[in-house]
This record gives sequence, C-alpha cells and structure tokens, in this order.
Amino acid sequence: MSKKQFLPIAIDITNKKILIIGGGEDAYKKLKILQRSTDLVEVLAPNIISWIKNTGIKYHEQQYNKEVLKNYYLIYSCVEDPAFLRQLIRDCREANVLLNVHDQPDFCEFVSPAIYKQDNISIAVSSNGEDVFKSIKIRNQLKDYFENYRLQKLLIAN
Repeated sequence: MSKKQFLPIAIDITNKKILIIGGGEDAYKKLKILQRSTDLVEVLAPNIISWIKNTGIKYHEQQYNKEVLKNYYLIYSCVEDPAFLRQLIRDCREANVLLNVHDQPDFCEFVSPAIYKQDNISIAVSSNGEDVFKSIKIRNQLKDYFENYRLQKLLIAN
C-alpha cells in the first residue's frame, strides 16, 4: 500500500449527523472531542459504557447493520475487530460515507487533526495520521503561545 496523503481541510458539519461505532473508552474520548464542534453525534454498539450513556447523547445499544450508514455524514470506528473493520470499510465505500478508524490511519478516509479553537479561529495540526502525540504536543505549544499572547495583550491594555 502506498503512503496515504491526507489534505487538511475544515468541513461543514452543520446539521449533519456523525456516528461513532464502538461503545468503550476510545469511543468516549472521540465523543468528547466531537462534542466540541457538534451535538449531532450518536454512538452505536452492542455494549456501551456508562460514561457515554451519561453524556446525554443519543446512543443505540445494538449490533451494527450497514443500513444505519445512510443516516450519517461521517463515521468513526472505535472497534478493533479486523473482520468487522474490513466489512465496515466496504460498507462505507458502498454508501459513500467517509470513515475514520481509530488509531489505524491506513484504513481511514480522513483523519482528525489536533485542534485548538478560540472563538472563530481554529488551528489544526496534522501529522498525516502518523504521529498523533507529536501533533498534540505542537497543538499544545501553539495553544500556550496564543493564550499567553492574549494575556499579555490584556495586561498591556489595562
């Protein structure tokens, strides 16, 4: 397989539903990140941890069926079963739905960058899906820089 090349873009998710498949801790972490941008996130899994249930989002405690894909704009998979992932990849391609597979960029059609957002400004740091921790470290350095800059500006203004 040739090395994947991801184009960093900002995508309009206004009024578009996103589905997370998987009901464990990784799904919960992904949910918390997505909730920064939208409240139209749902979770589907036969077993869903209480942390997810307690967020107040809509969840479906049931087995996956490819028919659900037609209701969503983006799919995030937090399932590690290789056979399931192969089927999900085929199903998403057939349904023309973009898929992100947690911690497996080779199977992703898109990756999510590390994001710092303040008001209407967003800074996204991406490593082409290859070094998430480095992206997060750089994002945090930029966050510190901009928050210190804003604090200095406020101190000078007063």
